[in-house]
Amino acid sequence: MQSAPLCGYSANQPGRLNRPTEFRMRRFVTFLPALVVLVTAAAVLLAAPEALRRIGFAQTALQVDLARQTIADDDILVRIDRAVAAIAESVGPSVVHIEVASTSSRSSTTGSGWVFDTHGHVITNSHVIRGADSIRVEFFDGRVLPAAVVGADPFTDIAVLRVNTDEGLFPVLIARGALPRKGDRVYAYGSPFGFRFSMSEGIVSGLGRDPQGSLGLGGYTNFIQTDAAVNPGNSGGPLVNVQGQLVGMNVAIATGRDTQGTTEGGDSAGISFAIPVGTIEPIIRQLISEGKISRGFVGVLFRQGEDRIILPDGSAVVGTRVTEVLAGGPAEKAGLRAEDIIVSVAGYPVTGSFALQSLISSGRPGQEVPIEVLREGSITPLTIQLAEMPLSNMLDRIAGQVYRQLGILTRSVYVGGESNVPAVAITEVIDGSIASRVGLRPGQIILRVGTQNISNRNELLEAIYNQGLLVRGEIPFLLATTTDPGKQFTIRVRIYP
Repeated sequence: MQSAPLCGYSANQPGRLNRPTEFRMRRFVTFLPALVVLVTAAAVLLAAPEALRRIGFAQTALQVDLARQTIADDDILVRIDRAVAAIAESVGPSVVHIEVASTSSRSSTTGSGWVFDTHGHVITNSHVIRGADSIRVEFFDGRVLPAAVVGADPFTDIAVLRVNTDEGLFPVLIARGALPRKGDRVYAYGSPFGFRFSMSEGIVSGLGRDPQGSLGLGGYTNFIQTDAAVNPGNSGGPLVNVQGQLVGMNVAIATGRDTQGTTEGGDSAGISFAIPVGTIEPIIRQLISEGKISRGFVGVLFRQGEDRIILPDGSAVVGTRVTEVLAGGPAEKAGLRAEDIIVSVAGYPVTGSFALQSLISSGRPGQEVPIEVLREGSITPLTIQLAEMPLSNMLDRIAGQVYRQLGILTRSVYVGGESNVPAVAITEVIDGSIASRVGLRPGQIILRVGTQNISNRNELLEAIYNQGLLVRGEIPFLLATTTDPGKQFTIRVRIYP
């Protein structure tokens, strides 16, 4: 006899579950949806990265196809490349590489230049050919020809050479009447670090710049600033616009060490300077016709820097304010007045006093130059016939060049005890300068330079300038010492690279 199950149920009763089993089944059914969600989520998480990658690849493929189609449909970059290549082909044959040798320093230097005309005239910087015993010019086609110096102007750093040929010369086009503007695209040519006939691209970063370190205290500046890559060896090379026309000539760069500009070396830091064509062309033509420079003079005193005037219509005018008009001078004859603001000379803007000095001094005496002045709120046109700048006005600039190139400072003194003879004493010699290398020393007395006796500082500066020491050649200095004025000796002085 079987015993009755507890609670009235039999474990073997068909169609019925015992309570623990039924409870477990109910709990499983309760968690089943969550389990499905978890499994689905895990599957999605595992599959999502692959799906996202595939979507990303598809989007990238679509972007690539679209970009390639855009390039195929719009050939603007191809046209820009073609235009730049045309500039290179147009200007390249006008560019030259210059090698300079000096027996005095037993050294050689290199620079650049450009063909000015079909008569063999080649233009470069004065500092490139300084102290040269021999100059060789290499053309685009590999020809190398000797060159002679026609003339040089250290104050604007411009020199004219001449090669004895009229064949295969391709003069550069000159941008007359097309003044550069800030933002204009420009191209610099030359031989940076000896890499001949190189071309770099940039924009005009500024106008009317006056980097004091570039030409020294005696130089005329008014430079174009660009960010085109310019390095040692680019000096003298052309700077051209998008028409392949000359707007300037490379002259100096600013570096981390020489932020005020240098012509002596360093690496490009994105700031380079070029002499504007408005200064270059008048100097070139004087050097070709005369072999030397006579500078323009108007007879005014002016405020240093720039004057910026806001007109009633809200526009701004920049120029240089005249503070005094010299009696009987060209400016007075032309009707220029004190307090006039000179805003342009010969069509070139006057961006400050340095620009004004450069534009006036590069003109030829006797030349009639149109100028514009701001007077009582309106622009007044005038025409000035330039006179010749007196040499006395150049003495401070000559002294600046003597210090920069030769490396000495001098002053007027009296020597000889009771005889009290006027003379010139050397007060400073820069270490490592040409003066120190040839034997000039502080305390020496300069008695004669070349053929000219010296009794004061002005005579010394005039003798150095008139006898061409700053350009080329060798000049004997007759010297004595302050301790023994009667004992005289000669040192031959020459500016060399």
